[in-house]
Amino acid sequence: MLKIPDSGGGDNGGGAGGDKLVPLLEERSRTEKLVATIEARRGEVQDDVLERVRSDYVVRLENLNREINRQARNFQSTLDDYRKLVELLENAVTLAGRSIEELKVRHELGEYDEGRYRKIAAAKKEKVEYHCQKLESYKVNMQRLESVLGQLEG
Repeated sequence: MLKIPDSGGGDNGGGAGGDKLVPLLEERSRTEKLVATIEARRGEVQDDVLERVRSDYVVRLENLNREINRQARNFQSTLDDYRKLVELLENAVTLAGRSIEELKVRHELGEYDEGRYRKIAAAKKEKVEYHCQKLESYKVNMQRLESVLGQLEG
């Protein structure tokens, strides 16, 4: 059974779990059991009747597998997008840290009075905190997607 880890972090509005996938996997499992039940009835029912019923369930199973694979591709694409966003945010945090450091040096050199320095520094730190929160949220969602995809592969 597929297990969806809790997000444990903030919500980025992306819904990065397997909530769409779990019902499909459960339906696939039920359908596989029905196909096995049909196979177990061989010899009890006419072969042509059994094959007609079996073929209906096999088609259903194939459709479920296609949809599961489509969802997995969507998850992989979302995961790739998160990786790009994380890289961008990490770079933004690094650059913002350097910008704060530069601001401090310029303040110490007298380019900014204390009031202006504190105002600019506070705004930059607020931006860094925002980026760090988004970064954490994306990383949590990446872990969830990696977990779901790992279970599909395994």
